[in-house]
Amino acid sequence: MTDSTVVHRAVACLEDERDDVADRASALETFAREVRDVPTASGPARAAGTVPATPKAMATAVGSAAATPQPSDDRCEAVREAFVETVEPHTIAADDDSLVETMTTELSEEIAVSLAADADWTPALKRAALEEVETQRRKTVLLEETLQRERRTLEEAIDEIDEIVGWLRATADESLLQCGFDDLREKHDRLETHRDRLETLTDERQRQFAGETNPRGTADYRKLVAAIYADLPVQFPLLSTAARLYGICGDCQRTVRAHLSRRA
Repeated sequence: MTDSTVVHRAVACLEDERDDVADRASALETFAREVRDVPTASGPARAAGTVPATPKAMATAVGSAAATPQPSDDRCEAVREAFVETVEPHTIAADDDSLVETMTTELSEEIAVSLAADADWTPALKRAALEEVETQRRKTVLLEETLQRERRTLEEAIDEIDEIVGWLRATADESLLQCGFDDLREKHDRLETHRDRLETLTDERQRQFAGETNPRGTADYRKLVAAIYADLPVQFPLLSTAARLYGICGDCQRTVRAHLSRRA
């Protein structure tokens, strides 16, 4: 095993993900600021949490050929443009998704339809949009915290793995034929200790995937990890590396045990 082992490469994937999430957080903050700067239309405010989206506006938003185009509202257009410039590049929407579909994912269907149909930019609509942006921002903060925990997990695992690999390298050229019984027994015990450490590392990772060690409200850790490391040759690099190293230690231990048996 070398320093380019897959668990080391996982760190680079994780850092790329953290950069992407940080960019999304910044985009959400910018969008919220721009939304707050768009003045609302005059007229009575609707009840909090309601979004003006009439059936006629709904038909216009989905591109019905029979619908009569509605007068454009510069305020909704300004919000749409702000969304396209800030949030849209950092969404998980598919490439062929329409703007309405992307806004629906980020802001809710009602808000997306209202913005697309150039509905009145009322205080209620503005408030609802800002509340949805804040919800997305909180999710992003939670994801950032989860990625930070994942970074600590990787760093601790790499420390364990590097120590074990370092010992294996240091002893790789030693001839077991020239080792005394006590030296062989010490090697056997050291390998057993390494296997125990790797087994503990694996068990802790599985508990993490099961949600036993994650704060309430975090995303499915197994799915998150699989997504972060999707470009690597293995789906779960930490577990894969630990399992491979566990097997190497086991092979070495059996070899040492065979020599011990001959000396007994």
